[in-house]
Amino acid sequence: MLSQLYYILKDLMRIISIQTLCFTSFMTNQFFVLKFIMENHNNGYPVTIHLGARNLKNLNSVYLSDPVCKVYLKNDLIGSTEVQKKNLSPDWKETIEINYVFGEHQKLRFEIYDANSGIVGQLTQLALAGEKKSLIGTCSSTLASLVGAPKSLSKLEVRFEHEVTGYLIVFINVGRAQRKKERKIKQVQQIQQIQQQEIVKQEEPEKVEYIKEDTKIIWNWGGLKLLDLDFFSKSDPFAMFYKFIEGNAKILIHQTPVRKNDLNPIWEMWETTEEDLCQFSKQILVEVWDYDKVGGHDLIGNVTINYDEIKYGQKDFQLLTLKGKKAGTLKLLELQIIEPPPPPPPQIQPEPQQTQEIIQQEVEYEQEVEPEPEPPREPTFLDYLVGGWQLSMQIGIDFTFSNQPISKPDSLHLITQGQLNYYQKAIKYIGGTVIAFDHDKYVPVYGFGGTPKLPTYKKKTMDDCFPLNGNKEDPYCEDIPGILRAYEEAVPLIEFSGPTFVANILREGQKVATENAQNGIYTVSLILTDGQIEDLDETIKIIVECSKLPMSIIFIGVGDENFKYMKQLDDTNFLKKQSKSQADIRDIVQFVSYQEFKNDISLMSAKVLENLPKQFMDYMHLHNILPTKSQSVFKMSQVYK
Repeated sequence: MLSQLYYILKDLMRIISIQTLCFTSFMTNQFFVLKFIMENHNNGYPVTIHLGARNLKNLNSVYLSDPVCKVYLKNDLIGSTEVQKKNLSPDWKETIEINYVFGEHQKLRFEIYDANSGIVGQLTQLALAGEKKSLIGTCSSTLASLVGAPKSLSKLEVRFEHEVTGYLIVFINVGRAQRKKERKIKQVQQIQQIQQQEIVKQEEPEKVEYIKEDTKIIWNWGGLKLLDLDFFSKSDPFAMFYKFIEGNAKILIHQTPVRKNDLNPIWEMWETTEEDLCQFSKQILVEVWDYDKVGGHDLIGNVTINYDEIKYGQKDFQLLTLKGKKAGTLKLLELQIIEPPPPPPPQIQPEPQQTQEIIQQEVEYEQEVEPEPEPPREPTFLDYLVGGWQLSMQIGIDFTFSNQPISKPDSLHLITQGQLNYYQKAIKYIGGTVIAFDHDKYVPVYGFGGTPKLPTYKKKTMDDCFPLNGNKEDPYCEDIPGILRAYEEAVPLIEFSGPTFVANILREGQKVATENAQNGIYTVSLILTDGQIEDLDETIKIIVECSKLPMSIIFIGVGDENFKYMKQLDDTNFLKKQSKSQADIRDIVQFVSYQEFKNDISLMSAKVLENLPKQFMDYMHLHNILPTKSQSVFKMSQVYK
């Protein structure tokens, strides 16, 4: 009896130990799964940086430079391209992935080096970074400016000290990184689901969501009777394959090795996927070059191929020189297109019967079932901005007497050389983020609460809406430097007065938003004030009207005033009650004050702008507006020469 009890207790302890171990393992995995999902959901929008350069300075006296580009976020290296051999206008194949955070000041620095300048052999990254003589030049930009550029395509001046040493081409691809991130999260969630099923040990079959895999392409290319460009020997051909991205700019996806003295080369087999190759276009550009150890390589010929031609069986493609003459044949020697496996058959459970007999049913399933297309991805804020929508800004600046005259050291408008006051910081950091997505970067800027004595605009009494540049017909300033310059010139010529009326400033913003709405532009009105507004009823009325437009309003409280009543404007229930409106009011107002963030402008800027994407998306969903994609066609190599 005791012996039996012993073995029963032993088995029970073993079962408890196994269950405890499984539970501990499960909870550990759960922690890392949730950690991954939270990090990837809350850390901005993933984007991919594609890089090229044009007309780089040659640092090598014998050969052409071998450029490589390193990318830094502030002082941290976040990625590097490969070295492009003997090429002063490279299109680098390696890309850099980074998360773009709207409202965060993400300053990127690009450094271009010659990997063959005065250094024998291949350099390590550390050695390369330390060789000042190998530096071709540098340039910098905020990530917001690069993402917000037209077609997300930018051309930056590369400089070494005071000399222009070339141009950097930057293309920001949003879709590729976003899909990669979503697929990774989906896979992690799938692992989480499987783990839960293993712990529960349900008897019913596992139900794992089917994830469509990419269609793999494995192919082998060669040349036939290529044009011979060498006098004493045969050409040394190599091929470069390009895909076309949004805007039809070309990006290098593969470069073959060089085949010495061979007019009928057979290059190595390589692979890619249909999804990556044909993301924007089915057109493929192939260039065949004659390798030259001294000087630049010579183009033998090129051809543009439609991928559908390859799928339909075409294997020979005529190469042409730049003058249109025949330069030989590009041959597809071997092709494997590996389709993803079909989805698993549905699990059909027998229906319960009133009798105890179960009728077994055979479920026929065709093996050659076309996989269902993946459901369309929910568009993001960034999808709209890179797909054609812009952000436009209007600014109103408080010049009431409570700011204190600029003759006093505690004036909020005090202008000091090399130091920004609160108004200037708000314009630079908050305005700079918004204006990055404004293609023309012209901003109407107004003052209120003061008596202007500008050269071209003078008043004897307080004006609650006057152009800061003195031009009532054209109150626009160009970009952040132009706004700051107009502000610095105007401040000494304005008599601070009062009261604080902002309704007319918002009315001007409403006019701008109404016009912008016809052109796919979302308007942001930025009001900088140091006190409570004194035309509250009229302001509320205009805010309610503006809530129907593609528009947001940001109030920034400057100074030590108690902004109790200003904060109420950030409450849609308060606005609805005060305006006696029966309809729902879209949330378009955001109010923050410097005091809340202990005058930390970076932290405040991020807080101010965190609601803007949601307000923007609320308007799009309310009006059933979807992002569009630019279909303009051009080649990066042709536009940027």
